[in-house]
Amino acid sequence: MERAPVTSGALNESIRAVARGLGFDRIGFCAARKTPHADFLDTWLGNGWHGTMDWLARTPDWRKDILARYDWARSFIMLSIDYRSELPPSLPADSILHNVARYARAPDYHHVYKPQLQRLEDAILHLGGPGTFALWYQDTGPFLERALAMQAGLGWVGKNTMLIDPQRGSWMLLALVVTSLELAPDVPVTDHCGTCTRCLDACPTDAFPAPYQLNASRCISYLTIEHEGSIAPGLRPGMGKWLYGCDICNEVCPWNSKAPHMTADEIPDLGGLTVAQILTGKVEHLKKRIAGTPLQRTGVEKLRRNAAIVAGNLKDEKMLPSLEQALQTDDDALQEAVVWALLQYGTPSARALLARAQKYVVNEELRDKIIKELQDNTPEQKPPA
Repeated sequence: MERAPVTSGALNESIRAVARGLGFDRIGFCAARKTPHADFLDTWLGNGWHGTMDWLARTPDWRKDILARYDWARSFIMLSIDYRSELPPSLPADSILHNVARYARAPDYHHVYKPQLQRLEDAILHLGGPGTFALWYQDTGPFLERALAMQAGLGWVGKNTMLIDPQRGSWMLLALVVTSLELAPDVPVTDHCGTCTRCLDACPTDAFPAPYQLNASRCISYLTIEHEGSIAPGLRPGMGKWLYGCDICNEVCPWNSKAPHMTADEIPDLGGLTVAQILTGKVEHLKKRIAGTPLQRTGVEKLRRNAAIVAGNLKDEKMLPSLEQALQTDDDALQEAVVWALLQYGTPSARALLARAQKYVVNEELRDKIIKELQDNTPEQKPPA
């Protein structure tokens, strides 16, 4: 294959101007070469820290060196997009948006930015001329986006493994275009975390084995979005209020004091939804309400499992009728999560509901657990005087 010629910085600026015009906040360039984090990727996968995200282990060679997949690749154009992180002032107090990570409080960004990314790809092909290759990606390709963004000067990867822009913080989305053009690389940003460990100290599930290392299988975002089936009981209390995703390590980061303050666009179907409605609503109705948002990726079944755990952590007595209704399902993972939630309450009302739960539970192991719990905690009857 004939190699595209080395370009001058003028082409970088032309691409940067097009990208800014399409709404991308920061644009950087780096060479398409083996990532400096290649060896750690093998360790990370070997430790099983990817949990049930099996796709991450399917083509590790592509993630470590994109030339293993695209031999024509010469440069990455890295893009960041600020997202609207502040809640609308009119939001109801019981809206699920209080329990949802900030990036997911809006229409799914994969759909929102697809047209702009395609137009940017088309512009690069036009600017590069005949023989140019370019492909855009946003979370869908075999790339270590944060490591590439750091190489392209968009920020540094912090101790919480998030990309931190020294001018804008870490409330951002990433996308990229891989191209055959040899573009002048930008200067990487140096690490400015210093001695700060706020993100590591704040994580309630101990998902950081060490600074700059994430055990995703313990991360609340992974547990609420990616993990299939039942969540380990030992991790559930740390999930707290989170129904979808988690912002804790970002919220405590001092660099986010520099983030732009932007209020999220209101989505009535999503903003008006409550945890109780997640537990009790009809599946078809809930699917319509979360359609077109990031929550659609998780689906109703996992959202209900998460909602039961949230209820167990909040211990709000008003949630008990919703938990009882949620028991009327053939979803073993949901029933188990509801029974766990009821056990967290420790109140007479929850105990009475637990006693009634036996008629809904088909799984013998779960029924035996309920019976044992009721027997072990039955108050002793004093003999009559």
